[in-house]
Amino acid sequence: MGDRGRGIPKICRCGEVVVMNTSRTVKNPGRLFYACPFGAEGDWYHTFKWTDVSMYEELVDLIRKVDKIKGASITLQKRVNTCEDEIETLTMETRVCEALVEKEIRECKMQLRSLKNLVVFAFVMFFFFKIMH
Repeated sequence: MGDRGRGIPKICRCGEVVVMNTSRTVKNPGRLFYACPFGAEGDWYHTFKWTDVSMYEELVDLIRKVDKIKGASITLQKRVNTCEDEIETLTMETRVCEALVEKEIRECKMQLRSLKNLVVFAFVMFFFFKIMH
């Protein structure tokens, strides 16, 4: 049985497995019920519950659970959307950073070539003056 005795009973208070039976009374002919095999009519200790009542409770509880899952699903979808937006923003920022880094690398290469040319020129001038003197 579910929370607070709701839903389909599984185990009687006595510990026995509850079974489903069919009523043979004049008042409830053919009506299904759950009962402890050791229970008797009017016995309050052993489990007895009409199947239609149990099923109604099961459905009500299931609807509540589905509604709760729907709410959680909506919340989760909003969080996923937020994460996707953040990923998109980070992707754009990464592309901007990559472009800036590539620009900096190109500028560094140009400065390195200029420095290399200056060093070569300085060596040429040094040897030229060395040879001339």
